[in-house]
Amino acid sequence: MEMSLEQKQSQKQILSQKMLQSVEILQMNAQELTDFIKELSLENPVVDIEEAALEDKTKERIKKLEWLAGLDEQNRTYYQYDKDDSEDYLNNIGGDDRETLADALLFQLMTKDYSDTQMAVFEYIANSLDSSGYFTEGLEELVRRFDLSLEQAEECLQIMKGLEPAGVCADSLQECLAIQMEALGADYEVEQQIIAHCMEQLGKNQLPAIAKQLAVSLEEVKAAVARIKKLNPRPAQGFERGGMMRYTVPDVTVVKFQNRFEILQNNYTYPSVRVNREYLQMLKSGCDPEVKEYLTEKLNQVEQVQEAIERRSSTLLNLARCLVEEQAEFFLGGPRFLKPFLMQEAAERLSVHESTISRTVKGKYLQCSWGIYPLNYFFERGMHRFGAPNDEEETQASGTVKQRMRELIAQEDKQNPYSDQQLSELLEQEGVSISRRTVMKYREAMEIANSRGRRQY
Repeated sequence: MEMSLEQKQSQKQILSQKMLQSVEILQMNAQELTDFIKELSLENPVVDIEEAALEDKTKERIKKLEWLAGLDEQNRTYYQYDKDDSEDYLNNIGGDDRETLADALLFQLMTKDYSDTQMAVFEYIANSLDSSGYFTEGLEELVRRFDLSLEQAEECLQIMKGLEPAGVCADSLQECLAIQMEALGADYEVEQQIIAHCMEQLGKNQLPAIAKQLAVSLEEVKAAVARIKKLNPRPAQGFERGGMMRYTVPDVTVVKFQNRFEILQNNYTYPSVRVNREYLQMLKSGCDPEVKEYLTEKLNQVEQVQEAIERRSSTLLNLARCLVEEQAEFFLGGPRFLKPFLMQEAAERLSVHESTISRTVKGKYLQCSWGIYPLNYFFERGMHRFGAPNDEEETQASGTVKQRMRELIAQEDKQNPYSDQQLSELLEQEGVSISRRTVMKYREAMEIANSRGRRQY
């Protein structure tokens, strides 16, 4: 065995600390960037941050939007902003003081004379409800946790079940509906029988089977089911789940004019980074070499952060312009006109790497006349569509396919609705190649029942 030394020349791309920080800042959303800037101001004495009150920044943005709106009549329908409602608008930006379900329940109990133990049980139940407003932990948990008898636990839970909204604190959908129907009185025997014994058939929309089981007419069952559907299966709906509701702040806003689009970048969402003038003056006037070296290092750090934030802002704005150009039909006509678009295509247009687009999109939002959308919404990979000229293959965005499915289902014969296979075949006739399994996946994602569930008798 012989050993020898050999020289090889190779190239490696090594990311500098400056490049790494730039990449990190690029993929930060507004809140993450705000936290980063605040941390930086604590660690680096050269940093000054200018963070105007959110209300002031919001008023500035509203003024800018109003000025733009005044230039074009079309914008009046977009902004939906009234000067008289400015305070409500500003409140919505900062958060929402909506009452939680637990607060609403406990408030109803405050005027009654309950023991401290009972109030502790009530508070525990109120704060243990799931997202639908059900209490699923059971009486045994109350017995164990508060050292109660089974009868005492049952009494506390029954008191809670008697509160508003009706059906709250039930242990299941079946009990929730039963409580609400019982509150309506004794004139709804068929409804009560369906809830008690036919929930499975109801879920499958098997109305003739229910009529046969209960020995009543199909018309009676249809009327009863219509009334059951008016009940509230989720008593917690409409209540805040606790804490302040966060408002989704868009990173860019696309404003529609008669002949063009205007793109506003919402830089107000994070504080501005400035260099402290006193330290800068100290550096210019001459100081101890060690102090000078330290301040120079910190000053370089600030400049790098400023460059990275500027690069983030520029990349985000360029991407927004690219999306507006590519998805002009969407911004004019709405979600059904969303076109297939890949991050790779956007990267080629902007002469950057695809990973740069991916990082720019992460956690960021765009606001337009159709609502607020995450930026990755505009990059659906979609599905294959055939039948184009010369058999060229193009991509049909899944959002457009879902919209077309909704339209087909809305137009179907309600007594003989389309099966998933039939929907697949109808879409195939329109040039969209889609399997029955994919139709089912999209239908379930849109929370649309299958053909049996949609059938009307």
